[in-house]
Formats: sequence, structure tokens, C-alpha cells
Amino acid sequence: MLTTKETERCKQELLAKMKIIAETYGWIRASRPCATALIQTLSSTPCDRQVKYKLENRASLGKRRRFDSYYREKSEFATGMIVERVKSALLINGLDAAIQTEERSDVGRHDIVIALGSPCKVYANGEARLRIEVKGSLGINLEQISRYLLDSSPLILVRVMTRHVTKIEPSALQPYLLFMLRELHEKCDRILSSKFYTIPGNACFACPDDRCPHNRYRDGRSEGLVTMANDDFGEDLVSFFRNLSYVSEKTASTVVEELRVFQGQREGHTNFPRDQLAGEF
Repeated sequence: MLTTKETERCKQELLAKMKIIAETYGWIRASRPCATALIQTLSSTPCDRQVKYKLENRASLGKRRRFDSYYREKSEFATGMIVERVKSALLINGLDAAIQTEERSDVGRHDIVIALGSPCKVYANGEARLRIEVKGSLGINLEQISRYLLDSSPLILVRVMTRHVTKIEPSALQPYLLFMLRELHEKCDRILSSKFYTIPGNACFACPDDRCPHNRYRDGRSEGLVTMANDDFGEDLVSFFRNLSYVSEKTASTVVEELRVFQGQREGHTNFPRDQLAGEF
């Protein structure tokens, strides 16, 4: 049976290999490898040639599409409201926990991190910690979610527009995580040995490598502002506010339930029925 220790060992080996790539291509900031940017580049780009170009030209890379700040504002506002609801739920249920927003890690920047005990004490393998990822719009980046699962602590995914609140346990996905890590290992090896594949496809439309014969990007093609029609905006805004209280309550109850499980494990009580753990609030 695969264990979280095996996954963690494989992850640390990948980070060591990524450090070599960072030193080779100058992806260093404040004397540390840009781990999050590196792993995102590796895992989100299927074409090895495009990955290598990005590694070699990081300073010249920039966003070619401008998005309406409304999308970002929705996520930030939803995150703030969820934090407020979680704080109230923790106080009502007598749970002592630390809350942090925008926490950086090797795999990304987490919207909300909650740890049992204050000041925050994170236990081995992260079992005393919860992460919350808030999506204020309809889109969902599965590459990002997959990458976040490399942190062993539970991940609560909140999708405001669809009223989804679900908890994902990385410990239940060990075969997939090891598969993903091994493929990233292989990709690192190909990049370091310059034995990479050129993969034509949809990524060619946004490819910054204008010397590639498969490049299909044209200057100005994607530089317009990405937004929505007026009628869609009104409907989207109403749905957002209509759903926000529900997902905030659901997220808070999930946090309370999980922290009580952590508390029970700390005190040696491991068989609490989950339906008796979340208090009324």
C-alpha cells in the first residue's frame, strides 16, 4: 500500500531536481529557487520545447491577455467573507485555531490556511492543518488543484458559483500523486538533458517562442480585455451574492468538523461520529 511518506520522499526528490533547473536557468529569487513558478511551468505546459523556452526567457515573459479585475475581486471578496464566517464558527464552537491568508508554499499560494492551536503549530504530514481554495467564478484550474494536492494536508475546495464545497484528502490519492510526481521527474530529466519533445497543439496559440515552426500566436490576437457581456454580468453578480452565504456556512461547518477530528486525534479519541462533531452556529 502506498503511503504519504513515499509521496513526500518523491516530492522532495523532485524539488531537489527543480533546484538544479532553477540554478541552471537563473530562476532564483532571494537566494531561493522559484519553486512554485517552476512546478507550475512544468505541470501546465505539455510541450517540452515551450517549457525550455520559458525557462530560458523568464524575464521577457508576460501576460498576453488582460482580464477584467472583476474576476479577481470576486475571489478576494468571497475569501474575506468565508474567513469572517470561519472566525465566528471557531469562537462559537470553542476551537482555538490560527488563520492565515495568501500563504506561500512550494506548490502554490493558498487562499486560507487554518491550523489547530494558536500560535499555529503544524504537525508532521500536515494533519493538523486545513487549506481552503476559493473560486469566485465558474472556471477551475485542475492543474492548480492537482499541484496543491502535493501538500499532504486536507484541501477544502469552494466554488461559489456552483455552490460546491468539498474536502479532498491527498492521502486518499497516493497512486495518482506518485504518478504525477514521476512524470514531472521524467520531464525534468528531459529538460536537463535537452532531450525534449515538441508537441503541437492548443498551447501553440499562446506560445511565446516565435522561432518555433508550430507557433500560432499572432501579435494582438489575445491582447484584448477578457470580460463578459452586460446581461451576463448582471446574472453572474446576482448569483455570486446569492450563493456566497451558503458556501460560507458550508465551509465553516466543514472546518469545525475537521478541527474537531484533529482535536480528537490529539487527545487520543479517534472514533467520533462525524455527524456529531460540527456544532450549531
